[in-house]
Amino acid sequence: MNGLAKTAVGIAAAGASVLSLCVLAVSGATTEANANTCQTGLQPVGDGESGAGTGGEAPKFDGTQEASETQVTVPLNPEGTQESAKWSARQVRNAGTITNVARTRHLSPRAAVIAVAVAMQESTLDNLHHGHLDSVGLFQQRHSQGWGTVNELTDPVYAAGKFYDQLVKIDNWQKKPLPKVAASVQRPEEKYRNEYAKWESAAGSLVAKTWGTHAVTSISTGCEDPAASGGKDPNAKFKVKNPRTVAQAIASARNEAGETGWYRMCDNFVARAYGWGSSGSATANVHWNRLVDAGLAHPGNMSPPPGALLFYDTGESAGHVALYLGNDQVASNDVGDDYPRQGKIAIVPRKELTNGAWRLRYRGWAEPSFPSAGGISTIPLLSDKVGQQ
Repeated sequence: MNGLAKTAVGIAAAGASVLSLCVLAVSGATTEANANTCQTGLQPVGDGESGAGTGGEAPKFDGTQEASETQVTVPLNPEGTQESAKWSARQVRNAGTITNVARTRHLSPRAAVIAVAVAMQESTLDNLHHGHLDSVGLFQQRHSQGWGTVNELTDPVYAAGKFYDQLVKIDNWQKKPLPKVAASVQRPEEKYRNEYAKWESAAGSLVAKTWGTHAVTSISTGCEDPAASGGKDPNAKFKVKNPRTVAQAIASARNEAGETGWYRMCDNFVARAYGWGSSGSATANVHWNRLVDAGLAHPGNMSPPPGALLFYDTGESAGHVALYLGNDQVASNDVGDDYPRQGKIAIVPRKELTNGAWRLRYRGWAEPSFPSAGGISTIPLLSDKVGQQ
């Protein structure tokens, strides 16, 4: 095993210290991924070796509620500052292979999160043919230590399988902190044992993406969300550039409140608030997955900064996105409609999307990046009418 525990190149810290798990629940069921019930410590889903377990109550969206066998909760409990990175198609594919091996072995999503986080740290999700001493592959396993031949260990399917063989031998592995479990399998030098912790959030987002359209993560930066409990929103300087600033986008969204004609146009609405004519993505779910790959997504994190994009699973293929305005308010289409298909923009508390007439499953927030966006917004850039009152 590579005792050096490599650190990925070109990685920017996410800047959030994540301390406790929020199992985002409705009606007290801890596996239902909505807002705002916090639990202390990691809450596993299922027994870990019988598949993904229950996904909880089906989302309710636009007057319908459809149960789905693909509804999955990916529990996370990140410790310390979390890292993010822009992943190449090859790296995303390797993470997908690791995740799919867990699925074929009927392991839980938690197993895949641990394995992907380890591969992020050991090889930056690259299938290396070299490493410390005789370490090779995604997990930097050593053929001299009985893990397999070099050819086997550079086969991602085989390497992931060998990792899971050892993982399931660890007592209570679903509930233990990720770095402790990872180190028990990898056996790095003592000074590197906690290096795996910083990849839990990023691993969770890639695992959820691979697991299916209706897989969401459940984490939080704390049991009390600052904005929802009267506190302050976090400050953040987004790395992305748009035609309009965050302040201008928020003002544009507020000024559009009450306007109609936005039915099922959530991704275009948030893009036009930021000055674009179109979002560049076919659906909100497609948009979220692109931001996951770009390292701009914060899965399950319940403390977004103003201007962030909030993404949700609706139980349908398209998903939903809203613009976070700050002070626990979002600008969203459709949620406040007076009649079907009105497409009205409404300013509502976040809980209206998860605990109101809609019961959406929260994916997380992301920086307001719009890959492939183009055109000019049809929303006029005006002073914030709320701020003028």
